[in-house]
Amino acid sequence: MTNPIKPFEFAPMPHIHFGWGIRHQLIQNLQNLSHNKVVLVSGKTLANPGEFADELYQTLKSTSQIKHFIVSGEPSPEVVDEIVTQCDNDSDIVIGLGGGSVLDAAKAVAGLIPSQTSVMDYLEGVGAGKKFHVETCPFIAVPTTAGTGSETTKNAVLSRIGQFKKSFRDNKLLAKEAWLDPELLVSCPKDVLYSTGMDAFTQLLESYTTLNPNPITDALAWQGMTLFKGAFEDINSSDIERQKAGYSNLMLAASLSGTTLANAGLGAVHGLAGPIGAFFDAPHGIVCARLLAPITQANINSLQQEQSDHAKATLIKYQQVSQMLNPNQTDKSLLPGLVTLLNDYAEKYTPLGLGKYGLTAENISPVIANCRSGSMLGNSVVLEDSQLTDALLQAI
Repeated sequence: MTNPIKPFEFAPMPHIHFGWGIRHQLIQNLQNLSHNKVVLVSGKTLANPGEFADELYQTLKSTSQIKHFIVSGEPSPEVVDEIVTQCDNDSDIVIGLGGGSVLDAAKAVAGLIPSQTSVMDYLEGVGAGKKFHVETCPFIAVPTTAGTGSETTKNAVLSRIGQFKKSFRDNKLLAKEAWLDPELLVSCPKDVLYSTGMDAFTQLLESYTTLNPNPITDALAWQGMTLFKGAFEDINSSDIERQKAGYSNLMLAASLSGTTLANAGLGAVHGLAGPIGAFFDAPHGIVCARLLAPITQANINSLQQEQSDHAKATLIKYQQVSQMLNPNQTDKSLLPGLVTLLNDYAEKYTPLGLGKYGLTAENISPVIANCRSGSMLGNSVVLEDSQLTDALLQAI
């Protein structure tokens, strides 16, 4: 007997433009629209002469008043507020060009420019708790890494190292447009591409096996995982067309992961990654990659102890993913085979354990103490502190 589909909601999505070299069409579109006041937020490298942020700036400055801000590393509330105060409240558009951190900063800036309010008024858990009922500035997202899917999410993640890593979240923060040009990934360092790609895959797997999936997120997460399969190998091929396919598949998989996490939530990997990012200067993608196998094993172990329909359905999903990633397995080997494969991914593409970033058996208790909100609430099963601690120790 098939169970009826449970009620669900699905958030709006940006207007997506996808294609190799499509960023050049973005410049043409912006010139045709003739915005008076443009705010450009980018990473440092892309602002160098000849890079796309510089090209965009040089092109638009002849027809618009354009302000260009550089964001390095994970943005703090102070960085966002400082940019907002330097922007006119009647700015026409904000363009974010860079990785997930840059897009998160630009997204928050776009949300706050018209009201000139502080992001601390709205930041979840640590802010003033005010409702976000203000006008926003249109936001265009141009990702240059394939990881967080920030271009399709409604939240901006901000942090203060040693204190917190929290989200500024509202449907009004969604990008108006997302321009996905896989060619921009070619200049991305391979170690960054691997770690951000593993973040995207983690988001896809967690949203597929979350406590609250829906038919749309399941379909998109499955498509994203099939795109991810083999993408790293394709990128490293000597065949140019195969490389282009790998970059394209990885970029689209990452954007799909943003859509699925925004509508189905995540799980224990990201539940732990939040406080790890707050207390340690550890790259988010590496954190996710190193935690994915031990958390998946813990989830499987706990789900196998349950008799609920949800537990059985989630275990089947894990088996389906394992079969898709490695078809040459027997039914009995699918679950252990998935954990082995995830361990192999981590060792091959993110070989440095979290101990490299300061995590030890003696200092992880604040992570456990601060992981029970946010993404952890979406995990497919409640994990004990001892299971989470064991996963962290394996990741170290």
